[in-house]
Amino acid sequence: MKTRGIEKYLETDLLKLPNLLFFIVIFVLSRIWLLDLGFGLDADAWRVANSAFDLRYHGIYHASRFPGYPLPEFFNAFVIGSGWFATNGLTMLLSLVSVIVFAQILKIYNCRMRGLLTMTYAFLPLLWINSTSTMGYMWSVTFILLTWLLLLRKKAIIAGLMMGLAIGSRPQSIFIMIPFLFLIHGQGLGMKGLLRFLLAAVISSICLFSPLFFTYGLTFIQRYPAQTTVLQIGYGILKHFGLPAVITGFILLFTSLRGLRSIITERGTSDIFVLLSLAVLLVSFAALPYHIEYLIPAIPFGLIFFERINKKPPFLIFCGLLVLHAFVTIGGIRYVGDGRVEAKILARGAISRNAEARKQQLHFMHGLMQANIEEHSVVIVGPWLPILSYLDGDVSSTRKAKMMYDSNLSGEGVCNFQRDVCYRYLLALHELEALLKDDYKIYFIEGIREFTIDVHGYDIRDYQTTYLATQAFLPDP
Repeated sequence: MKTRGIEKYLETDLLKLPNLLFFIVIFVLSRIWLLDLGFGLDADAWRVANSAFDLRYHGIYHASRFPGYPLPEFFNAFVIGSGWFATNGLTMLLSLVSVIVFAQILKIYNCRMRGLLTMTYAFLPLLWINSTSTMGYMWSVTFILLTWLLLLRKKAIIAGLMMGLAIGSRPQSIFIMIPFLFLIHGQGLGMKGLLRFLLAAVISSICLFSPLFFTYGLTFIQRYPAQTTVLQIGYGILKHFGLPAVITGFILLFTSLRGLRSIITERGTSDIFVLLSLAVLLVSFAALPYHIEYLIPAIPFGLIFFERINKKPPFLIFCGLLVLHAFVTIGGIRYVGDGRVEAKILARGAISRNAEARKQQLHFMHGLMQANIEEHSVVIVGPWLPILSYLDGDVSSTRKAKMMYDSNLSGEGVCNFQRDVCYRYLLALHELEALLKDDYKIYFIEGIREFTIDVHGYDIRDYQTTYLATQAFLPDP
């Protein structure tokens, strides 16, 4: 009797009233306290804010970074005047939509534990954190899920439009079109449906990326080489999912090969589509292993896949461990560089650690802004440049008005023109030598020496430069 009660709870339909209203309240309350902690830990979130700022206040568009993420940049321009609380809140609302759409897909598939799956998706630490920052990860996964739902409902044209919005949020979303074409065939939409989907996706994508073409020509179509090691990927997986959940996931995968074989042999359209989507997204990540957040679109497919091949009790434990990591870290591993790690049996959960790191990020930046820097100087700040560009009201890329900088153009930065103090991302050797010849004093902060060696191949300490001792303000990674 008690077991049946637990199963009923796991199968709860969160789309029904009053369940839906209660869930929305819990979802918002769990995130609203994170919205006022800056645009996010990732410097790219601040690049999006800079792009939105210049679009809003100067009518000038520059991509936050190539190959372009136009949809978040355009829409954040409408709310950037209210700061990061508004832009983060926009991401939170889209994330809420993604949870509701995911619940609808689970209902269509008649998943056994759709209540559990929905709650796990909603409170998975990686998604929880990224639903409160000004990045396009949750924008992309929301429109991917909408595409999936609309194709299940045989709405090919609108699904194609949603696919275009997913690509406009993150160009990497284009890879998921491969399994979606398979789903179109499985839904019996025929060649006409396939062409409608492709045409709508292509036209909407072209419209969204046209500002990049008119601004940069075809040079915006480029990819950055992966700068992530296998060790860093492993550390990122443990950091965001937790050691117990990762170990349990591997155990479930290797003990459920029979369930995997049955999916392949039965060849059910829905199961093959989920498996194909998961494979495509994992392969695309392996081809460009950059941030762990690139795996976010794979999460809804992965949850359904694990639910299909596992029995209820083990899967329940797996989901519980995933969500538990948001509140407490068990067997935490902290990467401290040079291949060294620190281990702790118990530590704060992923959400509180992220919140604290975001507070420290702002604290460090205010410390850097108040640092004693001589006039006629250049400060090399690396990834902190987009953050400083936004926060420091005395710096700008032009003399006339407060404007940000185009992070895609080499040599760009921001300056306090009154004091003749400029901030740069990095300096190539010839740039450094030219500035020293013009009697500029060169400062660099924590991490820039190693970064310069990796990118430009020279040691900045071999030249007449000054280390700006601000490491006390650095956030705990």
